[in-house]
Amino acid sequence: MEFEALSSSELSAYLRGVPAVYALLNEPGELDIAEVGDGNLNFVYFVSNAQAPEKSVVVKQAPPFLRLVGKSWPLTRHRMEREVAALQRFGALCPQHVPRVYHADSELFLMVMQRLSSHRILRQGLMDGVVYPKLAAHLSTYLAHTLFYGSDLFLAPDVKKQAVRDAVNSELCKITEDLVFTYPFEDHPSNVYSPAFPRAEIGRLRQSPALRIAVAEMKWAFMNDAETLLHGDLHTGSIMVNQDETYVIDPEFAFYGPMGFDIGAVLANLLLAYFSRDWHDRHQTAGRHGNAGATSYRDWLLDQVTSIWSGFEQTFLALWRDHESRRKSHFIGDDPGGVCVEAYRARFMQRLLAESLGFAGCKMIRRIVGMAKVADITSIADNALRAVVEVRALRCAERLLLERTAIGNIAQVVSMARELQADGRA
Repeated sequence: MEFEALSSSELSAYLRGVPAVYALLNEPGELDIAEVGDGNLNFVYFVSNAQAPEKSVVVKQAPPFLRLVGKSWPLTRHRMEREVAALQRFGALCPQHVPRVYHADSELFLMVMQRLSSHRILRQGLMDGVVYPKLAAHLSTYLAHTLFYGSDLFLAPDVKKQAVRDAVNSELCKITEDLVFTYPFEDHPSNVYSPAFPRAEIGRLRQSPALRIAVAEMKWAFMNDAETLLHGDLHTGSIMVNQDETYVIDPEFAFYGPMGFDIGAVLANLLLAYFSRDWHDRHQTAGRHGNAGATSYRDWLLDQVTSIWSGFEQTFLALWRDHESRRKSHFIGDDPGGVCVEAYRARFMQRLLAESLGFAGCKMIRRIVGMAKVADITSIADNALRAVVEVRALRCAERLLLERTAIGNIAQVVSMARELQADGRA
């Protein structure tokens, strides 16, 4: 039978038949239901008690196709099962930053989860110039815990290999392989270019051997380096925040891949937010909604880039050292003085930074010339200014890819961004 999204009456009747959820909603006589999905993958509903709106949940259902494109791009609905499993796994590792799953239905490919009614999507907050004082600490904690505890640094080899097998997500990985690493660099119909975007930039993307090789290397790592369980799509639209809390949502792309992919996605989106400030600063009043001034907000965005990487590195290394001290052995084998293992850790983190920057570059390019862009940039109504923003971001992305192994620390990334933002020729 052909798929049809649940109507309000159908969903209401369904939820009344799930005792735990019905009790959570305070057994309402009437439910208020609104479909609020962004149209990319799934149908998403806010459901609340009509008499007590604070009693509410989110319902998410997977259609058998990519909603952004339609029925011409079929997908298995089993991706919902993988998302539920990822939420439960990440929630066990970092419960303060992952919403709770209350109910999952493997026949309807539907789940009911915690509604974050006092939170908003991070991307919207950044576009409005809102400062979130705990954001970097929260995201670095989330990244360190989820990436470390899913890796061979913590898991026994047999447990890790079983986990890799159980988390295969080939369909959604193929979407990433195509839309992030392949289509933006060729003449593909899914690519979308803004009206004033210089066509010479498109030619450079397609014809630069050094850049194409760098992207191919990142694609190879994405496809083959099963280091840990990833969120797989950790952009600022997958993070919900308020002044005190941060939650990571929507891990439907979860799979075992390279650690740097999740880190790079976060850094990429913060850099895109930074470059887009040319427009947003002109259309906001300093002080509104807790905004900082234009210059200080740009500084705050770059501080998040620095603090998220630095906080991640510090926490990840602390988890690593603590785990090895408890089991009285090192990942690299016997090392009585600990000199070799510390040298290995330093090398490991330097490689991870380089990998994260390479993935950040790929993600930025995709958002500029590929499908599914970011509102930070698409909301810029002035086409000429939008093109300037896009070119600056593109130049940053290229340098991250080409110079990733030469960049010694995150401060160099921030300096690069400032330099490109100040370059009137970009």
